[in-house]
Amino acid sequence: MTAVPMPAPPVSRFVPALVAVNERHGVTVLVDRQPNLCRWAVHTIIDGKDFIVSGPGDGQATNPSNREVATQISQAVARIAKRTGETPSQVFTSDWATAELLRAKSGLPITDLAAPPTALAAAREAVAEVERGLVSGLVLACDSSRGRGKSVNGCGYVLAYSNGADPILGACTSVSTHGGIRAGELAAIRRGLQSTLGHHPVLREGVGDLKVLTDSKAALDVLERVATGHLQPFDDTESVAECKRILGSARGVNISYEWVRGHNGHPLNELADRLAVLARRNREMGVDDVTNARMIASIRQDAKGVLLTEWLAGRGGQVKAAS
Repeated sequence: MTAVPMPAPPVSRFVPALVAVNERHGVTVLVDRQPNLCRWAVHTIIDGKDFIVSGPGDGQATNPSNREVATQISQAVARIAKRTGETPSQVFTSDWATAELLRAKSGLPITDLAAPPTALAAAREAVAEVERGLVSGLVLACDSSRGRGKSVNGCGYVLAYSNGADPILGACTSVSTHGGIRAGELAAIRRGLQSTLGHHPVLREGVGDLKVLTDSKAALDVLERVATGHLQPFDDTESVAECKRILGSARGVNISYEWVRGHNGHPLNELADRLAVLARRNREMGVDDVTNARMIASIRQDAKGVLLTEWLAGRGGQVKAAS
């Protein structure tokens, strides 16, 4: 009996994408962008070992434009090429957006093939290491503003980085019937702390450290009493509730609290006060959200300029990367 020949399986146009990803050679780029800063890592294998360049480094913008981040990554790839003695033939990216950014703003040979998982894992660890450096020496300045005879507290906060990265600014309001301005000061701390942890959840793991600045001794006093369980009859329920929220959010965080004299020229305290006053007045006058956001953006420009520069200079530091 003659064997019947079997037809060959059809050739798929997707076959190239089925190459074992761990065998692909080239450079892998990972970009992690947040509203106020951008972190990245470039990975390759040299002599069988991981070789990674991560950033931003000294003198590089921490919140770069698309063109700037493409330049930073191109410089990292050039550093790798110098080390290996050859230009990478293909550059893998972690996502479509990064691929499109580099195609548009750099001359790198971007490939559509998926990045090797082992390379991505190593790049992610490098980005995490950059994060651990960013959260060392964080300072969160908080303040509140309350009109005479009013129940609305304006809350403002500024998160400043020791390396000069763009600060995080926040302005909001809270209503306090019995706690007065003290409850507002505590609400500002709570909102600032929650925002900080939202941007840097690694703080909950005991990584880095955070110092909270406030010009309210009364707020710090009641916070300590709640923490130690020594409440007094004059401790109102609103302030106590805010303290419990703060202490709950701060679990696992290397956090400290410090009093600063208000309206005494401390750059971060002055900036937090401006935000608090803005939030209160805009709430009282019914300013719409769009206008409010534009006014906060105007204050943010000051934060990136004179006020933040003065604060860093006072710490004996420098603005390493203006963006």
